[in-house]
Amino acid sequence: MKIVITGGQGFFATRFYEQYKDKYNITLLGRKELDITNREEVLKKIDNIRPDIVIHTAAIADTGLCEDNPEESYRVNVTGTVNVAEACKESLCKMVFLSTEQIFNGNEESGPYTEETIPNPNTVYGKHKLQAEKEISKIIDRLWIIRLTWLFGFPEYKKKVNANIVWNVTSVLLKNEKRYFPTNEYRGMTYVYELLDNFPRILELPYGIYHTGSENNLSTYDIALEVCRNMKLEEVAKQYILKDEEKYKHKARDIRISNGKLSKQGIIFSDTLQSIKKSIEDFNYNFKL
Repeated sequence: MKIVITGGQGFFATRFYEQYKDKYNITLLGRKELDITNREEVLKKIDNIRPDIVIHTAAIADTGLCEDNPEESYRVNVTGTVNVAEACKESLCKMVFLSTEQIFNGNEESGPYTEETIPNPNTVYGKHKLQAEKEISKIIDRLWIIRLTWLFGFPEYKKKVNANIVWNVTSVLLKNEKRYFPTNEYRGMTYVYELLDNFPRILELPYGIYHTGSENNLSTYDIALEVCRNMKLEEVAKQYILKDEEKYKHKARDIRISNGKLSKQGIIFSDTLQSIKKSIEDFNYNFKL
C-alpha cells in the first residue's frame, strides 16, 4: 500500500513512518516538500505520487497562534485541507483527516461527546477544523475523519515532540521549575504509540467520522500528579505541580470524547491512566530519589 502523509515532519507522521516503513510505501511531505495552501502544487504532487491513501496531518495546531492569526489559520487549516481533499478526489485515492476534540470546546453540555453530538467550537482553531471537516465531506466520499484527543509521548531521535502532558510534567521536574495545571479541565489524553498500533485497523473501517483515543475522567492537574506517581516522584510532585483553580473556574473545560463507536468495531483504547503507565514503562522513565 502506498501512503502519503502531509505534515511529514510532525509528531504523528515521523513516528508513523518509523513504525510502518517496512510494511507500507510511505512518502512524508513536510512544508519543504509541499505547500498545502497552493492548490495546483497539491494537485500535481498527489497526481505524480498516486498514493492509495493520503493521511492529512498538516495543520497549525497552536491554538494561541490561530487566535492571533485567524487568516493564516483559515488558509492552512481550511483551504489547505480542501486542497488535499480535491487532490485525493482527482487521483482516486482515499483520505484520512486528523481532526480534533477541540471542536467541542464551546459545548454547554458535559462530555464525553459522541459522533452524534453537534459540535460548538469557541476558538479559531476549533472552528476551522470543524469547517474543514464539513468542506471535505462534500468533496470526497472515501474519507475517514479521525477526531483525536491530546496525543502524548516522549522526545525521540530525529522526531518532533509537541507539548503534551507527560513531557510537560517531565520538563518541569527536570528543570526544577513550578508549573500550574488546571483543575477544571477534562480531556482524553492518548499515548501516540497506542494510536499507531491501532491505525492499520482504522484504515479497514467503513468511511465516516470516528472519535479516537483514550477516555479520561480526571482533571489535567490530577493527570499531571499521576505522571509523577508513575515515575516514582510523587514525593516531590506537589512542590512543582501546582493547582490552577482560576482557569475555567466559571465553566469547566470539558472536551472529553467517547470512543464507543470504535469499540463496537473492536478497536479498544486503554484509558489515559493506563496509557500513561505504559508510556513511562516503555521509555523507562521510572526514578527513585
